[in-house]
Amino acid sequence: MRATLIRRLAAKMTETERSEALREANAKMREYAMNRPPIEKVKRKRKANSEHTLQMALAASFVTVFLATPLLGRKIAQDEEFKKKYVPAFYDFTLEKPANPWTRKELHEQLVALQAELHEKAIAGEFTPEKLEEMRRHFAGVDVNNDPHGWGKLHPGVDDDEDVEDD
Repeated sequence: MRATLIRRLAAKMTETERSEALREANAKMREYAMNRPPIEKVKRKRKANSEHTLQMALAASFVTVFLATPLLGRKIAQDEEFKKKYVPAFYDFTLEKPANPWTRKELHEQLVALQAELHEKAIAGEFTPEKLEEMRRHFAGVDVNNDPHGWGKLHPGVDDDEDVEDD
């Protein structure tokens, strides 16, 4: 039916009208024949582009936070006012320095006293080879006979007849 309609119209047209109609028809056919991507692919591409943009924004924010962390940590560690303002009290695990730390003189006196005590024990005979061997195997003050689980041993996996130290 369509073909007959077109033939009737073509019979009534002049030569220039026919050539013009053919040019228009050819132009429309070229538009259909062009390799255009389907609309679904275009939509998918736009969606993929937005996903890539979102992923890049997320990656950029992680990198920014990663690079800012040391700077923020130093600021928190060094600036007391900043720490009091922005760090909640339940999250602050800082240890206060003791009011009276030992001086070098006090430490020296303690070391001298310890040395004198060890010297007195050596004179009293507490460092005999048998007692030293017992000290290498058990903690001080642990009764060897009343230790059923072996929790008082320094080396729990080593039997009593094995060497404790490597040669």
